Amino acid sequence: MSRIRRVPPGGGRPPVRAVAHVHSEWSDDGSWPLSRIAGTFARRGCQVVLMSEHSRGFTAAKWDDYRQACADASTDQVRLVPGIEYGDADDVVHIPVWGHVPFFGDAPPIGDLLKQADAAGGTAVWAHPWRRAAWQRCEPSWWEYLGAVEVWNRKYDGIAPNRDSLALARQHAAAQFVALDLHTRRQLFPLSLSLAVPGPAASGRAVPDCDEVYAALHDGGFAARAFGIALDQLTTGPAALALRLLEGARGTAARMLR
Repeated sequence: MSRIRRVPPGGGRPPVRAVAHVHSEWSDDGSWPLSRIAGTFARRGCQVVLMSEHSRGFTAAKWDDYRQACADASTDQVRLVPGIEYGDADDVVHIPVWGHVPFFGDAPPIGDLLKQADAAGGTAVWAHPWRRAAWQRCEPSWWEYLGAVEVWNRKYDGIAPNRDSLALARQHAAAQFVALDLHTRRQLFPLSLSLAVPGPAASGRAVPDCDEVYAALHDGGFAARAFGIALDQLTTGPAALALRLLEGARGTAARMLR
């Protein structure tokens, strides 16, 4: 079972809107500067962007520089929260990690990464577990340290959640994440997280700081949403069927246009 804990918002503070798993030009396959990311999501009404740069090519020094760059690019409308998406040695399993944590290496063993991230107070999420059958590598001990599982990844799952990822999260009672996996405009889509940031808002500041965001993630103070609707309302019954049919039609059309 996932270690995640559910907590209510503190101090009557309204939840903030966040998007997760966003890549910038700091990733080896990204192209958007941090300033463009901040402006784009501020215009879309997001207060928090959970960045997730690939560990490939990062070092401890680059991680320090990147955290400062995210702070510099943040505004009074949106907070860019630094994070690293770690891949294993052959780039199958991907684990984004957020928190005040060190850089854990280019391609750390996943079991070690999860334990170290948890010990450092970070939050680790399993990204797109069905990509390249990554789920087949899962070890039972991982679930003790995972904070959530991506059940809807815009880049790989399209316009509907992944049924197999949903089943995996439900089987292990894991918290559910939705993620853009943004590299280009094609991944812009109304997937978001409602963050229950602890404590009252600081005077004159509507955007939470990184400490507040990390606390919300670590304590399970988040809820997945799509189209502004709670995810659990879209993953059962007629709504789930409608999304699957739409995704099937989209996939067919994409193949015909290639």
